Amino acid sequence: MSRIRVVATGIPFRNPLPGHRAVSAYLPFIQPLSGQELICVYRRSSAFYSPDGVLAQTRSTDGGKTWHEEGLVRDPRAEGRPCSYSAPFLSKLRNDSLALVAFRVDVSNPDQLMVNPDTGGFLPTETLLFRSTDKGRTWSAPTVVALPKGVIAYLAGPVVELNDGSWFLPFDNGKAYDDPNSVKAVMFGLFSRDQGRTWGEMNRFADGAEQQKAHWHGRVTRLLDGRLFALLWTQDLSTGKFIDLHRTVSDATGREWRVPEPTGIPGQTSWAVDLGQGRMVAAYTVRDVKPPGIRGILSVDGGRSWDKSSDLVLWDATDRETIGVAAKDTYPVSHDVIAFGRPQAARMPDGDVLASFWCTEACVTHIRFARLRVE
Repeated sequence: MSRIRVVATGIPFRNPLPGHRAVSAYLPFIQPLSGQELICVYRRSSAFYSPDGVLAQTRSTDGGKTWHEEGLVRDPRAEGRPCSYSAPFLSKLRNDSLALVAFRVDVSNPDQLMVNPDTGGFLPTETLLFRSTDKGRTWSAPTVVALPKGVIAYLAGPVVELNDGSWFLPFDNGKAYDDPNSVKAVMFGLFSRDQGRTWGEMNRFADGAEQQKAHWHGRVTRLLDGRLFALLWTQDLSTGKFIDLHRTVSDATGREWRVPEPTGIPGQTSWAVDLGQGRMVAAYTVRDVKPPGIRGILSVDGGRSWDKSSDLVLWDATDRETIGVAAKDTYPVSHDVIAFGRPQAARMPDGDVLASFWCTEACVTHIRFARLRVE
């Protein structure tokens, strides 16, 4: 019987001078460039939703044993206005160039928090696309990904390159900053036929209204056969309770998707990786099951079922689930005080899986990874 185990761990960045400065690291995305070279882009700031967010990067050339800081993807002073950056997602394309997407928030008004504590709405965000042809050592100026007129949405994953060369970019549905209504939890994707220069067709791929379900944060990944796959954080709208992760799969065009179905995994944000021959590994967040933290799990039938006996704790957040004060019940302000989250996973050239996440230890929020092996 197949099992997964941790064969290595590491810390790409942690504040080296916590007694002198408040520097936290969130939302890491590690992209393997070869068997030994890894690039990690993450949000660096004083708090998860603080207005001083920047996109920083660090690199390893020895498979994650050591990491070297390389500065910022973009100096925020170049914007000409106060801006905060977050949610970086990297893609290595078939021509070996890199695409980095993230979002930018105008924080010119110091009296407005990034998330409205009364409505849960975000300040207006822009989705940005950066490009690199030298393995991330330099980046282009960003271009703005134009959403369809009247659509408010938040970036939910990296550019996915489809079999026909077109690009797919996933989003969570959003709402205006002062909108008192509940957000309709629907996920959709935009397509580009010219490598991100323009974005046209919009396609909903996770709308659970008919099933009385809400879906968020589906991290869309490309299966080895070209289809798209996502695990979805899901809520039962009839009871208001969060339920197990749901699975959805597309055809090779990314246009036709199956109705999301339950997996039995009691998780929230997650990321799945296809290893071939039916084997998949997922890293996921768990908050309502003991111990809380980040876990890994294995499937041997293409993600249709998941082996609970293979469930592996990657980060135990017991007694360090939140920071400061009690969390509110309403999403997304319920996330204001969380102390760990957003696992991401990538397949290494040798078949291992690199799972990264952010977490808090001794009051320092930082980023970590665990290298997983199926055997």
